[in-house]
Amino acid sequence: MNRPAIVIRDIHHYGGDLTVPEAIARLCDGYPVTVTVTDPAPPGGDPRGNPRHGFDIAVRPALGGRPELPPEVSWEARTFEAPGSAALFAEALTLASQLAGLAGLGGGQAACGQAAVIGAAHGRDAARRALALAAPAACRDIILLLESGDPMAWDLYDTPALGGQHGIRYDTADLAGDLGLLLDGDLNPALADGSVLRAAEQAYVTAAGEAFWAEAEHIARDRAAQHPGTSSQRGEP
Repeated sequence: MNRPAIVIRDIHHYGGDLTVPEAIARLCDGYPVTVTVTDPAPPGGDPRGNPRHGFDIAVRPALGGRPELPPEVSWEARTFEAPGSAALFAEALTLASQLAGLAGLGGGQAACGQAAVIGAAHGRDAARRALALAAPAACRDIILLLESGDPMAWDLYDTPALGGQHGIRYDTADLAGDLGLLLDGDLNPALADGSVLRAAEQAYVTAAGEAFWAEAEHIARDRAAQHPGTSSQRGEP
């Protein structure tokens, strides 16, 4: 270790090292964790690095055992720091705040819930774009496929999947930014295993798909009702 490192420790800054998912699980189970800065290990010292005094930030479950509240973040009062040290502390504080937010609804559910909200909004928007010019007969065909449970229905349109479908320019980096998972424009190094972001991506895609087809069916039924007739599979009336 040649430079200071930001690490997550169990309970206090000399505790066992934790990954982000492990830290979130600890918080959800009602136990505190500490985000701290470690300097290179002195001779004979902890090979993981020596915790820097005053740079440990505690993340504790909300007082009163109220699971509906996010964990609380606290640290020693600080006065004057050199710019480099202040930036390092700010980075550690950002990670502590992210842990508190992600654990607020349990094990990353906060990030997944927010991702689902974004995905659902994009799904509805994509359905409106996709069916904007759909003919009444095509809408009747969509309804027939959906009502019969025909898997061909799902092949008619691509649903939003963080790849620019239907002109929605929104990718994984945009999602990570909206969820507060970035640090200086890149994925926070403490989230390097990507588990939280992958779960959020899945939540986005699932919600987008469900919202797309719910809105598509609503549009198709409304347009078919306004223009009754046979489906295009049997020929226009």
